[in-house]
Amino acid sequence: MLQIERLRACWTIPGADAALAGRLLSRQVQSTPVSRWITEVTLVLAAVLLAVLAWLDGSGRPWAPLWLTGVVLTCVGKVRLRWLAASGRGRSPRRSMRALSAHTFCVGAVFSSYPAWLFVQTNDGLRMVIAAVVAGAICSGALNAARMPVSGLAWVGTLTGVSGLALAASGRVVDVCLLAALLAYAVLLVSDMLLLSRQFVSRCQAEFEAERQTQMVSLLLSDVEGSSRDWFWECDTAGRLTHASALLPQLLGVPSDQVPGRSLVTLLRGEAQPLEIERRTALQLLGERLAGQRPFRELVVPLQVAGEPQWWALSGKPLLDVSGRLVGWRGVGVDVSAARRHERDLRRLAGTDPLTGLTNRHGFNQFLDGCFAPPDPDAGVGLLTLDLDAFKSVNDAHGHGVGDRLLHAVAQRLRPLCGAGECLARLGGDEYALVVPGEGSSARLMARGEALLQALRLPFSLGDLRIEVRGSIGLARTSLHASDAQGLQQAADMALYAAKDQGRDTIRLYDHEIGQRAYSRARLIRDLAEARESGQLRLDYQPVFDARTGEVQCAEALLRWHHPQRGLMAPLSFISLAEETGLIVPIGAWVLRQACSDAMGWPQPLKVAVNLSAVQLHSRGLVDEVRRVLADTGLPPHRLELELTESALVHDGEAVADTLVALHRLGVSLALDDFGTGFSSLSYLQRFRFDRLKIDRSFVQPLAGTPSAASIALVRAIVGLADALGMRCTAEGIEHAEQTRLLQGLGCGALQGFLLARPMPASQVGDCRAGEMPPGADERQTAPPRPVVMA
Repeated sequence: MLQIERLRACWTIPGADAALAGRLLSRQVQSTPVSRWITEVTLVLAAVLLAVLAWLDGSGRPWAPLWLTGVVLTCVGKVRLRWLAASGRGRSPRRSMRALSAHTFCVGAVFSSYPAWLFVQTNDGLRMVIAAVVAGAICSGALNAARMPVSGLAWVGTLTGVSGLALAASGRVVDVCLLAALLAYAVLLVSDMLLLSRQFVSRCQAEFEAERQTQMVSLLLSDVEGSSRDWFWECDTAGRLTHASALLPQLLGVPSDQVPGRSLVTLLRGEAQPLEIERRTALQLLGERLAGQRPFRELVVPLQVAGEPQWWALSGKPLLDVSGRLVGWRGVGVDVSAARRHERDLRRLAGTDPLTGLTNRHGFNQFLDGCFAPPDPDAGVGLLTLDLDAFKSVNDAHGHGVGDRLLHAVAQRLRPLCGAGECLARLGGDEYALVVPGEGSSARLMARGEALLQALRLPFSLGDLRIEVRGSIGLARTSLHASDAQGLQQAADMALYAAKDQGRDTIRLYDHEIGQRAYSRARLIRDLAEARESGQLRLDYQPVFDARTGEVQCAEALLRWHHPQRGLMAPLSFISLAEETGLIVPIGAWVLRQACSDAMGWPQPLKVAVNLSAVQLHSRGLVDEVRRVLADTGLPPHRLELELTESALVHDGEAVADTLVALHRLGVSLALDDFGTGFSSLSYLQRFRFDRLKIDRSFVQPLAGTPSAASIALVRAIVGLADALGMRCTAEGIEHAEQTRLLQGLGCGALQGFLLARPMPASQVGDCRAGEMPPGADERQTAPPRPVVMA
């Protein structure tokens, strides 16, 4: 069965359906080589030659004319039958194939019968002619029927069979040898014929597949052209359209009969005059691409179609002939308008502040950089940087929702004051900026800034709230203060800081003095960053005494900075700077570790108090840092007291509460410092748990001399509140004996101040007693008034 299938593969397509098999059969039948009639003519001429030779020899004279007539008639019939099959007239391909095969058998039988009979009767000379003629006929017939191997097999089989019978009937040894040679010759011819037939079938199969794919591509292209927004085009070497999808004239709004033959560039240019720079540049580039021979992809051309802006991306590929010569172009056009609009919206959103609708910092930087590109020394730029004063208090008092509404309202009030070609931006938080290209004079810019401040001085109505807000402005000019965008921003920022230091609700123009102060501040920040590593920081301790016994209960760690050039610097001169820059976190960690280490040398159970800033309290890892320091130094947790101010508790109450609870679990005491000087003091006592309440010096100072009843009542209320909540109470800032006696009478449990003891080194804390100065307590300080011995 396998051999039969292999043999069938020589004239059929394996696995082909009926339609494909019919197409192959029709191709085999209708294949009409130029030599189809030459084979029959040659066969007739060979028959004439044999008939003449036989007539002259006299051995087959009676049958020669009759045989020759039969050969001519069968050959003519075969030629006619093949002509009918090739033209497809009368019969189906399958019936034509069967008829041709049967007729080929008849021609072969008629042609080989007389030579086979004559071969046995005649002499050796004529036998050689007969053998040569028959061998040639077998070969020509086999090759001529290679496209229809069934017909070829009938031809070869008939001539070989009849001739073989004649050779076998002669009985001569030489004829037996000829029979063997004939059979080998026939096998070789059949093999070649089947090989040619297989090649023909394979070629037909490849052509059928190519036609199928071409039809599929054509269908797909037709479907794409009919259902998508893309369109196809072809043009000649001059750029004139030779083909375009029906969608193109619809998109352009022109009649379809005006598209063929028109230049693609001209068609896309339209009637718009003059052209925009982007469109003119794109069309010029398209013309250059069509004039060359290199393919191009996604060349975006902006258009105006029915008054609406559109963008088309064109891709093209050159068409070359066999010699490599350009004969035209073929390509596709894609409508990318939606993507371009989306990209434009994204760029706009990327440069827009979502809260206020103003330009954001990214857009501001781009606009400002554009003012310096290309650099033009004659085109000045003015920059006004505005910051709202006390905006943080609005968030603290009313919440961030009201703060956001206020920022939006500020933007709406400032927007009308921005002129054409200028840029009003919100840089972040409560900071705004106005870029004024063309600059003008300083007086003109100062007037612009004053107009902005005046707009802010009017109250803002936010629902039921009426909010007063002010602003500070820093002003800088390129012609006076900077030559690039970065320098201009730095100058404006420094002027803004100066305006805030000056008292706020004002405008400052950058000058040399502001720059020097900013430089000094930057230098101080750098020195502070190096102070901890270089050993310039140290701790002094101010004792806290028991109001009844005069014994030292605790010592508060106070940070000192010995600057190499500036000398001893007060904490107020650098602590706020450390908080602004974040340096307070590593410095505070050093203070905590040093204070715990120093406290290990004091008598038991003396405590050490360490102040925590708001930045430290809100930094990650504070609890882990305290735990690690206690473990490393060996200080028992109950001997450490952490002091916090009310300002440190304002933001992120939930996180602060979690941190304080975690510190309490470590066994650390917590004290609320400067009580009564911030906002919502009583609410803090309700929300957070503290072990000590420190009365601020602002309440203690009025107790000197002849205190008022109100001052005494306030202190009595604070002491009573601490007792009611189970907290110890400490009064700080005691400098007069009257304050000591009055606080003792009011029941305050602990006292601290210069009257009792000044800050001192850690080594002297253990020897300190109330009412006397330890020897050499602080030789740097002026001796305090004589202390009062506490009863």
